[in-house]
Amino acid sequence: MLDPKEIDAYFNADSEQPRTKPDELHNRHSRFVRAAKLLLPSIAAVLIGLLLIFPSLRKDARDIRLDITRPKKSELEKLHVEDTVFYITDKKNRVNNFLADKIDETAPGSKLIKLVNPEGIVPSDDDTWLSLKAPVGYYNQNENLLELRDDVELFHSEGTSIKTPQAFYHFGQERGYGDKQVRAQGFWGNLTSEGFEFLNSESILSFTGHTDMTIKEESLQRKE
Repeated sequence: MLDPKEIDAYFNADSEQPRTKPDELHNRHSRFVRAAKLLLPSIAAVLIGLLLIFPSLRKDARDIRLDITRPKKSELEKLHVEDTVFYITDKKNRVNNFLADKIDETAPGSKLIKLVNPEGIVPSDDDTWLSLKAPVGYYNQNENLLELRDDVELFHSEGTSIKTPQAFYHFGQERGYGDKQVRAQGFWGNLTSEGFEFLNSESILSFTGHTDMTIKEESLQRKE
């Protein structure tokens, strides 16, 4: 048989458990409402910003994928430099400086360099010099030979300018030459010829093949 006293004690103990007061529930609810009022506008603003930015992010990612190209194996093996100065040494160890928009090795390990817009000056022993300029050039490192093509312009410091489709300069021999049509002019007059030769060690510029020359009268009276 159950003892009535034990039953009464059980219900009395349960009734003595702490209960949440109505005021405390009201305070909790108020705090939650205030927090929601502050957070919800912020969350909404973030979502709107993401919606506005997302299309541009997708466009940028697409553009980047289109711009990136995988380099070919041959491009990694060949020399390629842009907007640079390169140096060529002649047989007297004089350094000749040349500028170029681009230099590219024609084939891996070929030692044949293609030059885009090469331009430079070749010095002489007697303080004279020869400037070289062309849209395209090739430098053979094994032969120490520079080839210029397409509207080549040469200018000697003594006052003679030369235009020709093709010209060569051998740094080991200190010799320039060409066998294409030449148009030249200077203080002495104008001429056309079938070729030219320049011996840098002797500072001699000569024209080869059939040559037509018009001499200015005043140049015959020019003092040394």
